[in-house]
Amino acid sequence: MAAKTKPLFYYETLFMKIQYKLIGMIAALVALISCKQTKTGSLAVSGEVKNVEAIMAQFPETFRNDSLKLFLFEIPFGNETAPVQLDSVYITSSRNTFVLKGQVKGEGLYDVMIENGPMIPLVNDNNEIRLTIDLADKDKYYTVEGSAASAQLRDFIFGYSEKSNAANDTFKKLDSLKMYNASDSLLLKATNEKNNSLTAVNDYLKTFLSSIEHPIVAAFVLGTGSNTLPENEYESSLDKMIGKYPSDTSLQFLKKQLDIRKTAIAQTQQTSWVGKQAPELAMPDANGKSISLSSFKGKYVLVDFWASWCRPCRVENPNVVRAYNAFKNKNFTILGVSLDKEKSDWLQAIKEDHLDWTHISDLAYWNSASVDIFKFEGIPYNVLIDPQGVIIAEGLRGAELMEKLEEVVK
Repeated sequence: MAAKTKPLFYYETLFMKIQYKLIGMIAALVALISCKQTKTGSLAVSGEVKNVEAIMAQFPETFRNDSLKLFLFEIPFGNETAPVQLDSVYITSSRNTFVLKGQVKGEGLYDVMIENGPMIPLVNDNNEIRLTIDLADKDKYYTVEGSAASAQLRDFIFGYSEKSNAANDTFKKLDSLKMYNASDSLLLKATNEKNNSLTAVNDYLKTFLSSIEHPIVAAFVLGTGSNTLPENEYESSLDKMIGKYPSDTSLQFLKKQLDIRKTAIAQTQQTSWVGKQAPELAMPDANGKSISLSSFKGKYVLVDFWASWCRPCRVENPNVVRAYNAFKNKNFTILGVSLDKEKSDWLQAIKEDHLDWTHISDLAYWNSASVDIFKFEGIPYNVLIDPQGVIIAEGLRGAELMEKLEEVVK
């Protein structure tokens, strides 16, 4: 039963407390795909809030003077302006029916919101929509009549929430195992569970896309899927929907955003170290002995650029330590390159942060030779080099570092 209680709250977490602006990933999607400006007319949302006491129990802040307030919002296209309030009404446990009305500029997404409570998305594919809200019903929460698109959007949100919550649980489990240095067998099992759960999310997205009969719902689903689908699958699915609904501006907007992202990635790749042979770098260690990067050839080596005075570096160091401890016996090591000025500060930070790998520095601050050679503009920064001396990743932070090492270090 617990799993069934999540969908509305997953959605509500992203939509709550936004009378004047939307927050969160799905809220941004709503703003990107709404109001195609193809027609004008009216919208009437009538309905009933059943078991009002259930809302009072779950969201006590929604009640004022034994009543709660409902709003109808229009979500402007392109996130250019804040949501527009079209209407509002008060209800009580004894007078729990409502009618919300407004003049609409086009077909798009609209939200019915309980003040300080959950929001419910609607598509105005019909001018009259009936909405029943019942938080005591653990299977439905709300039902929609008179709007096929709104009903399909509801089905997606509930189904996607179930799959994504299951995936989130596997990610949390894997992170916990990494934090406590679990055995390889447990990490492998948890990694497979994570991968399988992510596949289940993407399979659900693709199956749902094949059944969609409304372009705004398609854009909403695709916008959500852009976070997990491989880019080639996302682009292919988007192109299919554009072929099905060639005049839909919400899908065209997503296509434009994809093109912008691809251009930015291409520009980044032009200046990236990934795929290039690592340049030579040689500096003295704490004992004055010259250590060269090329001496680590044959191993996976993370070249970690940092400094004792760099607060973000010190915050990131525990992640680097965890990665080192997990892979140090698997043909992997780390070479720390410091931009310190004072040797005592450098050595003290190494000791305090338990950085038990090889360290080098020319103690030249931003005049360090490493800055000229690797052309980085900020720290922490790192590059991951394979046993052949080729850079295979850069700028790995947090969980990204562990995930990349799990991928390449066998």
